[in-house]
Amino acid sequence: MTWHTRYLRLLPLAAALGLAGCTTTQWEQDTTAIRKIDTHIHLYDTGRPAGVDWPPPSDKVLFRPVLPEHFDALCKAEGITAAIVVEASSRVEDNQWVLDQVKHDPLRYVGVVGSLPIGTDAFADLLDRFSADPRYKGIRMRSRPGGDTFFEDAAVWRDLKLLADKGLCLDILLANFSLDEVTLVAKRVPHLKILVNHVTGLSITGGAAEASWRSSVKRAAAQPNVFCKVSGIFQRTGKMPAPKGPAYYAPTFDVVYEAFGEDRIIYGSNWPVSMRGGKYAEQFDIIHAFFAPKGARVTRKLFHENAVRFYGLD
Repeated sequence: MTWHTRYLRLLPLAAALGLAGCTTTQWEQDTTAIRKIDTHIHLYDTGRPAGVDWPPPSDKVLFRPVLPEHFDALCKAEGITAAIVVEASSRVEDNQWVLDQVKHDPLRYVGVVGSLPIGTDAFADLLDRFSADPRYKGIRMRSRPGGDTFFEDAAVWRDLKLLADKGLCLDILLANFSLDEVTLVAKRVPHLKILVNHVTGLSITGGAAEASWRSSVKRAAAQPNVFCKVSGIFQRTGKMPAPKGPAYYAPTFDVVYEAFGEDRIIYGSNWPVSMRGGKYAEQFDIIHAFFAPKGARVTRKLFHENAVRFYGLD
């Protein structure tokens, strides 16, 4: 699908959001000039002899090999400039597996966010090992290091500080954390760059955001080292397929944009998990329809410049 065709399709979407103030020329310039870095994709191979620890075989959409060749085809179809691979495995050696999978194309696969056991004796050596590769940009925290004693475990804070001292980043999946806990981490390690995944983990219902969630977002965003990934929006609806009307997502986008502003929002798809809800282009179009009328500067930052700054890309 060409950008001109997509632009024509987006006109009624923009009108539905009350975003028709952008002229044809302005909109076309915004879309054709965009350089897109997708900061949230997963790669794995269910055919490996040892299998994978995610996704489970019961997942009929995701349980199949998802490899660079598959994302390469998507890049060509959708005009994606570059990507950050986010590791979804808890196995330490899978950090190296991902780095090896994408070493053939460093201009497209510009970074890897890994998975390491925070708060363990092995963490420091493992971080030294993997971060020796400049493509290794940080780690993702999915489960609570130290379990329920997370905030009482000195080893956890030691490792988070080590991550920050190396200039590396922390992605946080909020499935096992609250936004207020993110705020606490940001305050305690203020030089750690933190990226909250999937529009802060809110369940998107199409209605106005709850006041308590809005307040938590504002508290997190008040910390200058916290950024928000505009990603995984189909997943956050909990629906298969996900709603395709941009107005359904606007209340969530409003809160995130108001809190984080144009300088601390970063685009990601959560591919291939996004396929549970719909096509890659459908999710991208919804995000673009909301942010494009805010101007070319905002879209450049969302889809490209903020990712370069946050992850320290060349």
